[in-house]
Amino acid sequence: MNRMQSALAYIPADERELWVAMAMAVKSEHGEAGFAIWDEWSQTASNYNAAAARSVWKSCKGTGVTAGSLFHEARSMGWVDNDKHAKPSPEQLQARQRAAQARQTQEGMEREKAQQQAAKKAGWILHQCQPEKHAYLDSKGWPDAVGAVWWPSEEQNLLCIPMRVGDALVGLQLIDRLGVKRYLTGQRTSEAEHLISNNGRGAADFFVEGYATGLSLRECLQALRMRYRIHITFSAGNLVKVAALHGAGYVVADRDDSGTGERVAIQTGLPYWMSDVQGEDFNDAHRRMGTFQASQALRRWLVAQELDSKRIASAIGLP
Repeated sequence: MNRMQSALAYIPADERELWVAMAMAVKSEHGEAGFAIWDEWSQTASNYNAAAARSVWKSCKGTGVTAGSLFHEARSMGWVDNDKHAKPSPEQLQARQRAAQARQTQEGMEREKAQQQAAKKAGWILHQCQPEKHAYLDSKGWPDAVGAVWWPSEEQNLLCIPMRVGDALVGLQLIDRLGVKRYLTGQRTSEAEHLISNNGRGAADFFVEGYATGLSLRECLQALRMRYRIHITFSAGNLVKVAALHGAGYVVADRDDSGTGERVAIQTGLPYWMSDVQGEDFNDAHRRMGTFQASQALRRWLVAQELDSKRIASAIGLP
């Protein structure tokens, strides 16, 4: 491993894409035993986070990027492959840091500009939208529902879901008739959400991934006459970020085949509901069971969470 450690010393760990690629390269060569050297190198980054490092390492399957890619990257930054395994000089490290900072500054400026342009375009598109029925809503169980629909051409209509960070519009999720989803180029997606709420006293926060799941959850919570704030987060990774901003509530997770939905639900640290049927999200369960049975299943689960909370509070002496 000395050769790989020597090569890593010449590569900056601050740039995320390169950082992840190097994890894949190390893991492809050394398997789990390589984590120690990759993590040690990762700690040279100014933005190092131990939990994030463990998560990225776990997600790497050891394929796609090889040790050869790592050595090639190191050579481009001055590493010489020999038996001495020399470390970079202080001058080389400083030059590398200056170059990395310059790249990050430029990338940050370009990203900010792209996000501003995307937010402006999102506002323009929403002004072009008309309240109409849409094939995607029909396919998810609401044939008569009306959404914001944009016609970029005579052949195509897109259901537009506004995405906001706080009160600021940052972009859109665009859904075509077949259910294919995309975002505006360059838009911000991290911590962005679409909120469905009948906010009031005692309203509970619910975190979900998809728009259709949010609509099904709304129908069932309304059947239970509950107050709610449903945070539609658009992806599993972003669900964790949005939930962390609020710190309390419930997750309604997808039981997807990859297990990602449950993993991120656990990661939030919040109570989570999930269908007993493999491959289902809450919209699937709602359409299978109907509003009454789905809402009653949700009610029983919520009551169980409340009872568990009271038992825990009693056990630790809280009123």
